[in-house]
Amino acid sequence: MRKKKAQVTRKRTTKKRNRRGGTSSLAILPDINWRLVIFLSLIIIPLLMVIFALNWIKQPENLMIKAVEVQGNLKYLDRSSLQPIIEPFVKTNLYLLDTKHLEEEIEFNPWVYSASLTSVWPDKLVVKIREQDPIAFWGDEGMVNEFGEVIEVDLPSQKGKLPKLYSPFDKGREMVEGYIKIREWMKDFPVDIVEFTEDGRGSWQLKLANGMLVKIGRKEHKRRLRRFMVGYRNQLIGQVEAIHTVDLRYTNGFAVKWNKKGA
Repeated sequence: MRKKKAQVTRKRTTKKRNRRGGTSSLAILPDINWRLVIFLSLIIIPLLMVIFALNWIKQPENLMIKAVEVQGNLKYLDRSSLQPIIEPFVKTNLYLLDTKHLEEEIEFNPWVYSASLTSVWPDKLVVKIREQDPIAFWGDEGMVNEFGEVIEVDLPSQKGKLPKLYSPFDKGREMVEGYIKIREWMKDFPVDIVEFTEDGRGSWQLKLANGMLVKIGRKEHKRRLRRFMVGYRNQLIGQVEAIHTVDLRYTNGFAVKWNKKGA
């Protein structure tokens, strides 16, 4: 009797076919949070760009200043006199420019009241100047500006046109205010005031355009000047050339000192 051969059973393996009909093993991909990736990209990429731009502009040779414009209503200040001050500072770019130091150096010029800088990107600097406005001479040296500040400037062409103020004390503002008051009190007086000074005791004195000196004193300035103007019109106007000094420091009147050839 013939024995039956043992049948070999083969295990079938299942293979996945790809879309093209071939077989391939299944690749397992990690679970990626794409929202987080996009969010980080929106932050990191711009940040890297900013860092790169800052590092680039911190190099003085990049975007160097090519133009400097000086603006302002300048009557006395020569614009070219500012060039030696500005030039050493602008050998860089606007980002690295030491604006505070440059402003201070410009304002060191006695004709500059204030200076301000404006950056016009990418390579232009605008310098705005407010010039000093001298309204009077201060003694024999310097002048006084509109704020009563004594400034170390000179205008030879204005001598005889602008008045002279002086006090031995640091009272520029007070002297300007006093001068303005006197001009208001004497606005109808026919002779201009050329000097207004104060001595070490605080006593006021005027010099008029006709050469006459008027000693006002330390008090009752307005009342004394009114009395002088009345007396000038009624008694002194015909004798001006003979008068040297009028002293108002009296209770009820004033004294007159005549020139040598006068009285």
